[in-house]
Amino acid sequence: MKLAAKLILLFLVGVLGIVSLFSWQILQRQSDWDQQLRERHAKNLVETLGPAITTAYRDGGIVTVQQIVKISTQKLTGPHMRWIDGNERSTLEKRTLTHRVSTVFVAPSDDNPIGYSYVPLVVDGKDAGAIEVAIPMEPQAAYVRASLYGSILSLLGVAILSASVIFLGGIHWVGKPLKKLVEQVNTIGQGNFPQPAVLSSSDELGRLAKAISQMSFRLSEQRDTIRHTDRIGTIGTLAAGVAHELGTPLNVVSGRAGLIATGKLSVAEIEASAKTIKSEADRMTVIIRQLLDFARQTPSSHSLIKTREIVLSTCDIMRPMAKNANVELITVIPEDPFSISGDAAQVQQVLTNLIRNAIQAMPDGGVLTVEMLREQTGKVCIQITDTGVGMKSEDIDRAFEPFFTTKDVGMGTGLGLSIAYGIVSEHGGEIKITSRLGAGTTFRVLFPPSKPSAIDPKQASV
Repeated sequence: MKLAAKLILLFLVGVLGIVSLFSWQILQRQSDWDQQLRERHAKNLVETLGPAITTAYRDGGIVTVQQIVKISTQKLTGPHMRWIDGNERSTLEKRTLTHRVSTVFVAPSDDNPIGYSYVPLVVDGKDAGAIEVAIPMEPQAAYVRASLYGSILSLLGVAILSASVIFLGGIHWVGKPLKKLVEQVNTIGQGNFPQPAVLSSSDELGRLAKAISQMSFRLSEQRDTIRHTDRIGTIGTLAAGVAHELGTPLNVVSGRAGLIATGKLSVAEIEASAKTIKSEADRMTVIIRQLLDFARQTPSSHSLIKTREIVLSTCDIMRPMAKNANVELITVIPEDPFSISGDAAQVQQVLTNLIRNAIQAMPDGGVLTVEMLREQTGKVCIQITDTGVGMKSEDIDRAFEPFFTTKDVGMGTGLGLSIAYGIVSEHGGEIKITSRLGAGTTFRVLFPPSKPSAIDPKQASV
């Protein structure tokens, strides 16, 4: 609404300026017209008395002229005339010394303005003096005041009407659309995209809405690509540990198969060896499937998921990596399924990033504890605690910034925690960090509890 208010103010200033100028021009023209009428009236009066005044001036001088003017004034209603000789004229305004009719205005103490018109009188080619014609200006002043009040009322009416129209139009065409755009931008800023266009109009705001919508779709694609790339990068880190994990069952399978191939085993021993081979093969299949599921890019569809099973599965995947780093991975997980509404693959990616960071924070080995609990508010809490090097307070404030990392070159991109933060925020949760330099770090991931009434329990997945 600030933009609409600025537009209203700008328009009103323009309207007030135009109307004020127009009103001033009307009043000025009226004033000039009134002055011309007074001067013409004064000139007509003097011309009517001209012959008598000229004769009196020639025969009797100034005294006779004054008497004639005085007698003429008594017979007139309204104007008042007075003879001005040459000496008195020199004290008047300069413009009254000209040889044409001139006018001055005087406002007495009783605020009844009077217009004085001076008509020069020439006798026998000499400047004999002038006739002063005083006309009361109150009627004209009343007319001017009425015109002024009318202009002011018209000005106020136009201003109020214009302000109302622009205000309502600004709210409808500018204010509300801008509010929708701001709300959508804030929604996108919180990581909720893609977003459809909130405006369908063909004007500038409509095109802006479409551009914002297209931006959200591109951001969504880029976010999914970055997350998938992060998952693939984690696969490379896990590959060495998984290869070691597959080595043991492969050796068992190879040994048992060799024994069967000798032909020296009894039927019972062959059956036992076959069961062992199958068991180890199933174990390897599970490990490989876990890696494939982790690397596969899946749509972000939310359903009722059991985070307990996800945590256990993720810990199984990360255990070889922890073992190679001389880190003991301990799980403290109750039997509660800890169900939430979310995406299982994304939750697993969050846990993988946090556990990997914890392992890397213990270069000399240590203990990594993954614990699950339910807070009094009903939120599901996954707590990951390491005994590593810890974090500085200034680093904690920047931990979730994209590309921020305190690891050595080649050890990380700085996107792991940022991606984890974005995923948790999309699930309506939060991540809290507690750390002290040299005393380890604890990440607490909080998810809101599930709403069974809104999600069919049969859709539960891991």
